[in-house]
Formats: sequence, structure tokens, C-alpha cells
Amino acid sequence: MSVSLVLLMVLAFGLFALTGSVWWLIGALILLGFWRFLFGSYMLREKEMPPPAMLYPLGMQPAHDARPAFRNLLGAVVKQRHDRYPDERQLDGILHDLGEAPPATTPVALSDAPSNLAVIIVSGVLWECVSDVALPFGRGKSVDVATEYDYLLPRYATIDVVHVRGIASSEHNSKIVEEAIRKHKDAANVIVVAYSKGVPDTLEALRRMGSETPRNLRALVSVAGVVSGSPLADWLNRYRHFLALLPTPSECSHVNENFLKSISRDRCLHWLSKYWSSMPQGIRYYSLVTFTKPKQMHWFLRLLYAKLAEVEPRNDSHMLIHDQVLPGADLLGYVKSDHWAVALPFNRSSGSFWQWLLRNHNAFPREVLFEAILRFVEDDLKQ
Repeated sequence: MSVSLVLLMVLAFGLFALTGSVWWLIGALILLGFWRFLFGSYMLREKEMPPPAMLYPLGMQPAHDARPAFRNLLGAVVKQRHDRYPDERQLDGILHDLGEAPPATTPVALSDAPSNLAVIIVSGVLWECVSDVALPFGRGKSVDVATEYDYLLPRYATIDVVHVRGIASSEHNSKIVEEAIRKHKDAANVIVVAYSKGVPDTLEALRRMGSETPRNLRALVSVAGVVSGSPLADWLNRYRHFLALLPTPSECSHVNENFLKSISRDRCLHWLSKYWSSMPQGIRYYSLVTFTKPKQMHWFLRLLYAKLAEVEPRNDSHMLIHDQVLPGADLLGYVKSDHWAVALPFNRSSGSFWQWLLRNHNAFPREVLFEAILRFVEDDLKQ
């Protein structure tokens, strides 16, 4: 129990003793309940933290630890892109070290020669509702795909952002993702970078296509991905009828479906158990996990963090660390970011109510991270 919580209790009960008013006691109980909601009732200390783990149904392939190799490449990108982008951080400010092997200090050459890789980005829950503010992994200056990803030129010229519905099930959005994948049937190589709920949307699209999945689709990269579901979704699903009454931005498509069900533990774990063994062959999987301390999160996300921290303090406000890794994937690393900052540049957009509301603790070096993801996957596929 923290010192500040003890002081709050002493103050509240002291006022009750001095005044004799029961309202002070009621107020104390309300404050203590609010404190518990904000900061959780179960917190592990640093020395009590277990090693990172993954949650899958029985029989799933374990992940492969590719953290040292990715750290080495990301370090090269950070060094060679120094002073080029806003929100700059050193490598240790981007990645956690959860007991990984020392990185191999292999020299990395960042070629600018044009690549034949086509990159499809699939975003998550509610992104459509703020799609007029920011593009995932973009520069944050506009919502024009042609200019938001120009920092990747001349290496990566084909970037496609899939406009999935912000309030829709994975079954609905999978049709949109499938259409986007088939649109690039003439590209030499295609990878999908799926963020948050974009992962189950993409997985469902792959299941739908089955043996007809285009052969040029080489990889799926999960960033803060909803793989094994989120306990938060199970909890919020109880209040879905109330949540449906809340106003949403005009950009949101009102699809009459329960999108929270698509990211629940129940649905995701049953889906993996039923369909993973029959997924299309020849596709490589990669996972990048996010979590950070609550004081480094947007103030609203701290409320969600506290709820998840009752289960696992290492969460990004939406997902626990062990729920973000695809079975059999190459684990690229654990990123020091909350669920929004890793992908959505709210802090850089201007002239928007959403920018004012969502910019708190949103700064993150997305450009170097995204470039490192693409370079790592491309090099790995060649091997």
C-alpha cells in the first residue's frame, strides 16, 4: 500500500473523527474505491516480475526469439536517422530488455535502393473514427497516404492503408482486408502490418481465403496485436448496450455488430484453437509487443491500464504482454509504448479537437520503428 494512500485514509478518518459526520466516512470510502480503480488492487514489484510468457491454446507452436537481431537492426536505424524525425529516442528508450541475449553487433547497411515490397497496413478498433486526424505509422502531418509515408522513400514506395470499419466485427472487416490483399496480386512481395484489432481482422481474412490466398503474401506482422484477446474486452462487453449509446465521431461507420466480441479472450482463443492449424501455408509471422509504465501513458489510458494491471502490470492499457504474440512467430521485441503512441501520431497533427484531446504522452519515434520492422522482415524473407 503506498504512502499516499495511507495518508488519504488517515486524513479522511481523521476528519470523520473530528466532525462526527458520516458523510466524511462515505466520502473516504468513495475516494478509496476510486483509488483502487485508478491504480489497481494487484501490483507486482519489479523484483517479483516473472519472465515474459505467451498465452496460447494447447498445441500451439512457440514463438522464436528474434529480439537480439531486431535490436541490432533498430539500433542501426536509430543511429543513421539521428536528427531526422521528431520525438527522437535512444534505442534503450524504445525497447525493453526482458532478459534477452546480448545483441550481435553486426554492421547493418541501410540500402536506399527501391524495394519490390508492397506494404499493407491494417489498423484497429475505432481508428476509422479518427482517420481524419492520423494515419497509423504516419508522420502525423496529414491524412494523405502519398505524403505521410514519404520518409520511407525511395526504399518503400508502395504503402496501402486499409480503411477497415472502426466499429465492426472481424468477420465484417476481414472482407475489406481480403479485398486489399487481392488488389496487390501483381506485386512481387506483399506483407501486412496489422496493428491492434487489425490482427484478428487479418487472420480472419486469411482463413476466408484459405488455399486461394495469393502466393505473393509473404508475411503478417503484429504490432500491439490482439492475438489471444483482451480481458478488457471481456469486461467492457458487459456494458456494450450502454457503450452503444455513446456518441461517436462522424467518421465512424455504424455497423450494427458487436466489435468487442472479436477481441475478447473467449472468441480469440477459441478461434486460434479451431483454425490456426489450417491457416494458409508459406506465410511468416512476426510480433512486436507493447507495454509501458502508467505515468508514461495518456491520462485516459491509465484508467484502462489499472483494470488490466489487476491481472498483469505489464500492459499497454489495452493488451497484456502475453496476449500479443502470434503462435510460431518471430518475437521482435517489447516496445516502451502504450497502445496508442506506438502507431498513431496524435501529438503531431494540428487544428483538431482530437489532436488536443489525444496528444498527452503520445510522442514516440514511429518512423524509425516502422522502417526497422520493414527492413527486418524483408531481410528475413530473403533468407
